[in-house]
Amino acid sequence: MTEKKRWAFFSLFTAVIFLFLFGSGCFWQNKRLLEKENQILKTAGVLETENTQGALYDLFQGKGEEPLISRGKEALERYGYKTIVRENLDAEMRQYMYETVFLLSAAYAAVTAAAFLWMKKTAKHREQEFDEIRGMAEQFYAGNYEISYEESEGTKSQLLSRLDSLGRKLQVNENKLIEEKEGTKSLVTDISHQLKTPVASLEMCLELMEGEDLTKEEQKEFLQQAIGQTKRLDSLTKALINISRMETGMISIKKEEAPIMDTIAQAVSTVYVKAQEKQIRIEVIKESSSIERLKISHDPKWTREAIANILENAVKYSDEGTVVRIRMMMRTSFLRIEIEDQGIGIHRENQSKIFQRFYRGNEERVKEAEGSGVGLYLTRKILEAQGGTVSVSDGKQGSIFILHLSLTDL
Repeated sequence: MTEKKRWAFFSLFTAVIFLFLFGSGCFWQNKRLLEKENQILKTAGVLETENTQGALYDLFQGKGEEPLISRGKEALERYGYKTIVRENLDAEMRQYMYETVFLLSAAYAAVTAAAFLWMKKTAKHREQEFDEIRGMAEQFYAGNYEISYEESEGTKSQLLSRLDSLGRKLQVNENKLIEEKEGTKSLVTDISHQLKTPVASLEMCLELMEGEDLTKEEQKEFLQQAIGQTKRLDSLTKALINISRMETGMISIKKEEAPIMDTIAQAVSTVYVKAQEKQIRIEVIKESSSIERLKISHDPKWTREAIANILENAVKYSDEGTVVRIRMMMRTSFLRIEIEDQGIGIHRENQSKIFQRFYRGNEERVKEAEGSGVGLYLTRKILEAQGGTVSVSDGKQGSIFILHLSLTDL
């Protein structure tokens, strides 16, 4: 409903109320004047009666009012007062109507004027509020998501509070888009750098095999190098695909209540053959028997992948005949998993770097071993996506990787 329609409706409604008041006032005033006229007639009738005392007695007892009224009319007509009484009563009624019309008209004018001014003021105030909200929306459009307002009761405060929440979400989303954009640039740079070395090595091997007169032993050596670089490219490509899927949100973590021991067993099975080849024993140590049947909310597939990445490094960088121990301990709100190897260890200055994307240590043994430097990075991302953590510390001989898995579905 527009402002003009609201004003017309209010004016009409107010006019109807005042007309009702005027009509009601006239009705009761007319009734009062009729009673006054009857009282005059009855008084005149009493005075015309020979037995005044008896007439008064009947009047007080509510008897004989009609004869008194008739006798009063005759008396007033006889002495010429009937017309005067009627004219006086009519004049009193007209006076009442004039005064009532004046007072009600003045009241109606005052009420409508006050309502008009109030509606104008309200409309102006509402327009100012709309301008304020419109200005905030324009700020959002321009990229400024911070708004300032005073918290209070009312619809305006609630609306501004919702706009403030919306602004915060937009700011978070914009920051996230900026981070994703920068992350994509960094990812492309890292991928280009990682692919450059194996591609160049493979290209050199193939060119040497094509353009040189090589012995069979040399050809075999270059062919093995080419096969090795191809395997490295294949491993790197798979790792890059997982990274890309993880960072673009294509890998969806789906948590479910599942036995954690089944996940650990599946992770161990992925490195069991390599461990057997190096005669490395994998031990699982449970702090309490309840862990055997423990079910926690986690994604079995990707949690297995995260643990398997740590176990693979443990087997890769450990000597033959050593032991990899998996210790599981219950805590108040999380399950602590320690994976300790007897490998080459990690220098303390590098312990904060090994979970970065494409990071590989400078040790000769690390450089000689196959790897892309993305396994531990994926492990960190997978666990953090489930509300868990991973860290590393020095062990007695090698390293200890510490995993925390939440016991509650946060």
